[in-house]
Amino acid sequence: MKMPARLLAPIAPTLLAVAFAAVAADDKQVVWKLVDKKGKVTYADKAPPKEYDGKVTRIEVDLKANRATLVNVGESSPPVLLPLTAPELKRVKADAELAQAAEKLEAAKKAREAASEPTPEETQWMGKKGGGARPVPTEAYHARVKKLDDALKAAEEDFERARKAARMAAID
Repeated sequence: MKMPARLLAPIAPTLLAVAFAAVAADDKQVVWKLVDKKGKVTYADKAPPKEYDGKVTRIEVDLKANRATLVNVGESSPPVLLPLTAPELKRVKADAELAQAAEKLEAAKKAREAASEPTPEETQWMGKKGGGARPVPTEAYHARVKKLDDALKAAEEDFERARKAARMAAID
C-alpha cells in the first residue's frame, strides 16, 4: 500500500534521522511509532513523553538483518546468475519470440522482393500477330508469388501477435 505524499511529508525528516542514527548504531535501533487520536502516524527515534495521548508502539530494528555484502568479482570468477521471477521470465520469453518473429518477417519480405521478376524458367514467350514476341509469366511464377505472399502475411500476423504478447508481458 502506497502512503500518500501528504502523510509522508511530515515524517520524512524523522525517517531520515532514524536512518542516519541506524547507520551509526551497532546492531539494533529502537524506533517509536506514535498514532494520535486523529489517526496521524509519526515515527520517532526517542520515546514519547509519558503524557502522550495516543497509541505507542516500540519497534526494534535489526540493522544487520538486511545488509548486502559487496564482493569484488574478478575476471576469473564465473558470473553470478540470479533466478528470474515469473514476470521477468515471461518478459524475456516474449521478447525472444518477438525478435524471432521480426527475423522471420524480414526474411519473408526479402524473399517476396526477390520474386518481383520471373526467372527464365517461369517465363513463356508469346508471339504477336504483327511479329515479335513478348515475355509472359507462367502459372508456376504466379503460384510461387502467391506462396510467398501467403508466407509474408503469416509472418506479419505472427509478428503482430508476438508484439502484443511482448507489450502485455512488459505491463505485467
